[in-house]
Amino acid sequence: MYGPIIKQIRQDKDLPLKAVYTNVCSKTNAIKFENGDRVLAADKFTQVLKNLFISMAEFLWIANGYKPKNEAYQHYLIRQSWNADKKRIFETQVANLELSDVKIQRIQLASYCLLKNHEQNIPLDQSELELVVNYFTNLSSWTLSDVKFFANNGYVLPYPLMVTLLGEVLKVQQWYRFFENSEAIFAAVLVNCVDRMISAEDFDKAKATLKMLQELTVGIPMAGYRLLSKYYRAKIEFLNGDAAVGRNSLIEIRKASEFLGIKQIVDEITSLLL
Repeated sequence: MYGPIIKQIRQDKDLPLKAVYTNVCSKTNAIKFENGDRVLAADKFTQVLKNLFISMAEFLWIANGYKPKNEAYQHYLIRQSWNADKKRIFETQVANLELSDVKIQRIQLASYCLLKNHEQNIPLDQSELELVVNYFTNLSSWTLSDVKFFANNGYVLPYPLMVTLLGEVLKVQQWYRFFENSEAIFAAVLVNCVDRMISAEDFDKAKATLKMLQELTVGIPMAGYRLLSKYYRAKIEFLNGDAAVGRNSLIEIRKASEFLGIKQIVDEITSLLL
């Protein structure tokens, strides 16, 4: 029953009923909705949000008192403590999340643990890996959130499964071609898969995937991904082609990365050329 919250947002914006509910519902139904006496169909509610110039994500944030849901907050704390290398805090947050009985949260927790082990070169926990593998292998229909989840787990999934799932992701891409900001999500998938393919010395697949990345990342907003694409091409040339040509390309890309402040690429190229 989100009507009263919508009413408060509308009044805070000093908008009359007509500005928000024209072509959505009658004035009578609008008043009933805002009083919490009726609901709106999903498409009509979405239109109301558009008329208020607010996204669904922001609306839910406001509806929850300008704070994240507890589960989202736990994941935020886990990411922050992990990125800051605060291991004790990380372990505490993981323990908190383990108390949840929700299946999807348990799978997400398994993912965190696997990625942590991968970063520290610790053998992967097979029971945790099984949870993540089973999740992907049992998917009959992918959402964009699944694609994001796959992008994060590409490094820990068995390599043949990663390649197979990439094929499924590319099918999903057609469904989200015009969805806002979806290009960055699919670019992240391709980047991570290419990196894994190079590590596995599967250079032919890496080249084919890079071609898709190049086609996807057209335009200034995707400049960082285009630079990554060039970096991986040069890396393949250096490792599995003309080493001298690859080295020269890597040096040029490192210069561009230094100019753009992309430290990860700079460090990777420096390490590679040692």
